[in-house]
Amino acid sequence: MRNINLSVKKILYIIIIYPFFKPYFFSTMGLMPYVNQALFAMSLILIVLLHLRKLPSIYINSGMCFILLFYTFTSISTFLNDSISTDFLSFMAFAIGFGLLLNYSLISKKDFSYFLFAIYFLLYIYVLTNLIAMFLFPNGIPSITDNIASPQYIFGNTNSAIKLLLPGLCFAFLYDLISFKKLRKRSWLLLILVWITVIKSWSVTAVFGLIIFTFIILYKNSGNKKFVLSYHNSLVFSLIIFLVLVVFRSENSFIVNIVQIFGKDVTFSNRDVLWLNAIDSIKSTPIWGYGYQSEDIIWKHIGNRYGSHNYYLDTMFRGGLISISFLILGLIVFGRNLAKQENTSVKRVLLGTCGAYFLMWIAEPFQSTEYLMLSILFVLISRLNIVVSYYYGIEKTTSLHDKIESREAQFEMVPKKT
Repeated sequence: MRNINLSVKKILYIIIIYPFFKPYFFSTMGLMPYVNQALFAMSLILIVLLHLRKLPSIYINSGMCFILLFYTFTSISTFLNDSISTDFLSFMAFAIGFGLLLNYSLISKKDFSYFLFAIYFLLYIYVLTNLIAMFLFPNGIPSITDNIASPQYIFGNTNSAIKLLLPGLCFAFLYDLISFKKLRKRSWLLLILVWITVIKSWSVTAVFGLIIFTFIILYKNSGNKKFVLSYHNSLVFSLIIFLVLVVFRSENSFIVNIVQIFGKDVTFSNRDVLWLNAIDSIKSTPIWGYGYQSEDIIWKHIGNRYGSHNYYLDTMFRGGLISISFLILGLIVFGRNLAKQENTSVKRVLLGTCGAYFLMWIAEPFQSTEYLMLSILFVLISRLNIVVSYYYGIEKTTSLHDKIESREAQFEMVPKKT
């Protein structure tokens, strides 16, 4: 009976998470768009019911509050630009819904394990089917590929794969660490398959990001506070590259040489045109930006329906200086929770994920899967002490309304591990 209950709970989490963690192809084939909408509505209802069931003991942490406030600014900007639509409401539902689901799963080690397992399970299916499709259809899956110069596979185009692969790897590796205290062989195999996927599609930005993620995972001293690619150093480096390469358009010789190794120029396949268009548009409304806009409006202002291929510019386009300042401030403040944490495998997984994101923000749009990214950066990292306590096998025994300091005191009693 216990095994049956375990299986049902895992399946329930897979059903709830799938609408938030699905690839492009699964959103286009046959009746799947309608099925996905129905499943998404059901997931939102279940998330609300789960929270109501745990009232008043459920704990809405500071990271979740930050996300709510961040999207409040987006809502204000959208309202000021008279662009509130069903797409905007759906965007908000994804952002808040997934954050609440992750926050809820942290209520116990079992629930968090089920949450992580669901993503691990789905990711493995997506990676395997995507690789099979890439070998069977070198020019892209015929039913969704209009131009062989831009082949489409399970994850979509070549630049889209990393948007699910990176957060998926983060959650998959955390599943191993929480459940087995180590990274299993099947997880290392998953990482290898992801590398094959990225290399075969040759998304240079994804290659850079995956290099950062893999290096920090493998190098055990990367979790030390003096490590050169620490959380805040990575963020500062990202901001400097953004200013040098995008804002001031300075072709630094070191950057040029590194990029040329991968067969690209410093414009990253003419992304500099999109950056210039975005900057010119932002100048017209620098404080609040344009709010959430349809792909047609984004195309009109920037020249690409997915945005400027730079997360900093995309954030400013949507929310102006208000949103970008609030985001950077939040990254600095919440990042302290990761920076001060002792060197563990859990810390290195999150550090590798953050470092990869910060680097890839320079040349990729992440707004379509922003809810996955922000949930890691704020909900998960703000409750890192709980994640680490689960890693050490310390189960929650008191209400989540109790002081977080009690967990930190409990954690300090545990011998340090690497």
